[in-house]
Amino acid sequence: MARILLTGASSFTGLWIAEALAAAGHEVTATLTRGESDYPGLRGERVARLAASTARVFDAPLDSDRFRDLARNGRFALFAHHGADIPGYRSPDYDVAAGVARNLAGAEAAVHAAADGGCRALVSTATVFEPGEGGRGPDAPAVSPYGLSKGLTGQALAEFAEGAGLSFGRFVIANPFGVLEEGRMGWSLFQAWFRGEPGRVLTPAYVRDNQPVPHLAGAYARLAGRLLESDRPVKLDARPSGLVGTQGDFAKRLAAEAGPRLGLACDLVLNDQVDFPEPRVRVNDEPCLPPGWTGEAFFDAYADYYARLEREGRLGGAA
Repeated sequence: MARILLTGASSFTGLWIAEALAAAGHEVTATLTRGESDYPGLRGERVARLAASTARVFDAPLDSDRFRDLARNGRFALFAHHGADIPGYRSPDYDVAAGVARNLAGAEAAVHAAADGGCRALVSTATVFEPGEGGRGPDAPAVSPYGLSKGLTGQALAEFAEGAGLSFGRFVIANPFGVLEEGRMGWSLFQAWFRGEPGRVLTPAYVRDNQPVPHLAGAYARLAGRLLESDRPVKLDARPSGLVGTQGDFAKRLAAEAGPRLGLACDLVLNDQVDFPEPRVRVNDEPCLPPGWTGEAFFDAYADYYARLEREGRLGGAA
């Protein structure tokens, strides 16, 4: 089909995107910013699994001659820029200007290098917490400093793509979950359940969009296909949506799926939420789950994943 250059493939969603692009018939090359031995833990496990679906290029950060040479000479049709430098992204003190600067370092030169090599399209990953997202209309403010930084980064990338004559796609992610995740809501719930304690949900009244990651990644591959099909530069957005509902209801779904599979009680305690520092509703609007989806195979794999982490003593650390 097409040769695709992918950044950010060591991340949870990045691995699944790489596999979905390969499953769609594309030849994927994933760049990694560090050496192979420099990825510990679950990130290292994801990097190892990448080898089955992609060609991996190590020590190739975006702002490097190695990356630019690859982009210029690799005959890529699409540049899938999923990578982001986001230390402390959950903090209310996240430095917006520094985040934008880190994420744009070398980006314009990388886009032009790819265009010089015949690339036709750029895909940028966005978040539902950016300005204008989350189903709240184009004037909706960013939910967090990180969301603002991602929005500004995306605007710049769109300009770079236009300047290089490329099509541009925005892929908006909400709340992905699945195998090889870490530090998410499911992580904290399974930690508690394996300790024999109820899982606690602090913000059960928030309405969020929890996306089974294989189907989220499939939506990414479909966006890539639409961009590659166009014979002229276009701008496309994708806002895939999964399981929309309150976080309390989502926790109940996880408990109902995990309990019988693991033989655990999977009890819950839902906080009486009275504070709403974030918008009560933040969701996407393009369903990515097949009609009638029950998730049997997905939840089998999800429960098995956490059971394995527990057996290996790896289900520690903060969620």
